[in-house]
Amino acid sequence: MISTVWTSSDQFARVAGFTPRAARKALELSLKGALWRGARLTVRTVKGRGGRSGLQYEVAIDSLPDDLKDRFKAHFNSPAVVAMPSTQGAVKRSIYFALLAKPLSFPKGSKQRAQAIRQLAAQPILDPETASLKRFSVRTLHRLVAAYETHGAAALGRRRRSDTGRERTMISQAWDRAVASAPHDSKIAIRDEVLGYIRAQHKNHESSGNIAFKARLKLEELTRKLGVTPPADACAIPRSMIAAESAFRRAAMHRLDAKAFADALPGVRRTRKGMRPCQVVFGDVHHLDILLPEVEGLQRYAKAICWLDQVTNRMWMTIVILPKGEGVRNEHVIASFIEMCMAWGLPETLYLDNGSEYRWADFIEDALKLAASSGRRFIVRATPHNARAKPIESAFKNLEYHHFSKLPGWIGGDRMKAKTANVGRAPTPFSGDHYTFRQALQAALALYHVKPQGKALGGKSPIEAFNDAVMAGWTKIEVDPAAFETVFATEQTREVRQGFISVEGRLWTCAELQSYLGSRVVVLIPKFSNWSRLPIKDERGRLMGFAHEDVPYGYLDPAGARESGRRKQLRIVAARKLDASVPTIDALAETLALAPTLPKELPAPIGARLTASDEQKRLAAGIKETTKQRRARERAENERETETMLELNARVAATRRRPA
Repeated sequence: MISTVWTSSDQFARVAGFTPRAARKALELSLKGALWRGARLTVRTVKGRGGRSGLQYEVAIDSLPDDLKDRFKAHFNSPAVVAMPSTQGAVKRSIYFALLAKPLSFPKGSKQRAQAIRQLAAQPILDPETASLKRFSVRTLHRLVAAYETHGAAALGRRRRSDTGRERTMISQAWDRAVASAPHDSKIAIRDEVLGYIRAQHKNHESSGNIAFKARLKLEELTRKLGVTPPADACAIPRSMIAAESAFRRAAMHRLDAKAFADALPGVRRTRKGMRPCQVVFGDVHHLDILLPEVEGLQRYAKAICWLDQVTNRMWMTIVILPKGEGVRNEHVIASFIEMCMAWGLPETLYLDNGSEYRWADFIEDALKLAASSGRRFIVRATPHNARAKPIESAFKNLEYHHFSKLPGWIGGDRMKAKTANVGRAPTPFSGDHYTFRQALQAALALYHVKPQGKALGGKSPIEAFNDAVMAGWTKIEVDPAAFETVFATEQTREVRQGFISVEGRLWTCAELQSYLGSRVVVLIPKFSNWSRLPIKDERGRLMGFAHEDVPYGYLDPAGARESGRRKQLRIVAARKLDASVPTIDALAETLALAPTLPKELPAPIGARLTASDEQKRLAAGIKETTKQRRARERAENERETETMLELNARVAATRRRPA
């Protein structure tokens, strides 16, 4: 009779991978008759230390599910025998278990088990390691059955190494042999320092070859400090050790290559399902990699201001060929945007690049005015280095490599290399003038619009996707051209001097300016076109009139005198009207009338009194002395001086008359 093997709740938790509390809860419920993982566990309580009232739970191993039963058998009988993690080991165990299922169904030592084993030995069996049919001996089958009963399913697979999961070398076998006599802690410290050095080199984006060379020199230096002279090539760093730390290259990617770091960031997928044409329109400026013919004063490469309809992948492109040294300006972007809106209608949402190269900020301020007039705000700015958020990048790449690359003068995206017509020589420029170049690009763009796009549009072309939306009832938002005239303009303050204002170095005037008595006005100046008249507003924002460019008169032209008199008369009349619009106040009478009613000062009480010294009094008296007082004082001083001299002379004369 086979005795039942019991295990404690703590041992059950460790083998099953639970917390002790969860294991005790599961056994408590099983003792009350509940099923656990579809099995009815055999649970008992025993006296012991701890637990509730000194009772502890134990579970019979044979009542556990098969997977846990195998774990317990492997744990108690051979700790080194564990399930193979590889797919091949799992296949081998499953095949062997299917073969041994029939012998294992009979009791150990029974004739039925022996007969089943002999039947298996008599037929070919698939060997999972060689994938060939072979016959297993009766002895081998008995050994496999016994191993399964002793160790469970883990015994049917290949055993893991006893040192699995432990490092077999510090750095390399050659280095370990060279420093075998060194203290273990010192070797660990050297290995950690070398690993840190390798990680730092990865952080600096060093190549693997340079890292191997520098790390070998570092290891040689550290080994000598250990008191060991390493033999040749003993300090060579294994390539696997360098490759294992390559993740640290990502640590510096954010600092050294923001675009590559952003491309590797996790994101979310977007869908166009349920969206309408022009619901989201992306805007960007691209450099066209087509070499143009040499024209004095103009650049050899054109710029393309592009707008992409997110839903249909339609592309609107405005070609700009700029003078040398100039870039795309705000007025170029505005003119292209107006062209796109007149053809497609006003977009519901504009998605623009976050870069400042093309002065999107100025354009956005004007576009927001247009959006406000339509009742919504529709500007979205892309985050820096986030190409995935701008499908216009991939759409333009498709256009560039599948259509523009067929045009003469295309240089393949790298202006420093001549890839196309002339290998090793300067590329051949576009064969035609700028007008022909624009026609060629429009033709290539037309081909792009009729070519099916499988991934983006599900096999439809941009034109087909747009036509389907129109047939489904989509309508565009038409914009009055007059709205563009007033929105894409800037308000600037100008000083009014003698009835004139200065705009772009020219003098502008009108009857309203000639009669205007203020000092400043607000002028509405267009950004993308030239107006013959400029709207003029006063400082409160009220429209005054429209100024025109002033025309000079000849010195002897009598019309000039008449115009001068008319303008002066306008100013005089305006001044008289302004003067008559308010009452006249007598300033002197008003002042005399107000003076008696003004608040008076109250006498301040004396809280303390400071007296002057004698010297200060004399000084004060001398400071305040008048001319009459000064003369009387001088006369008195002269009289005292005369009396003193007479008295002195009398004493001297008396001394002389005294007998000797």
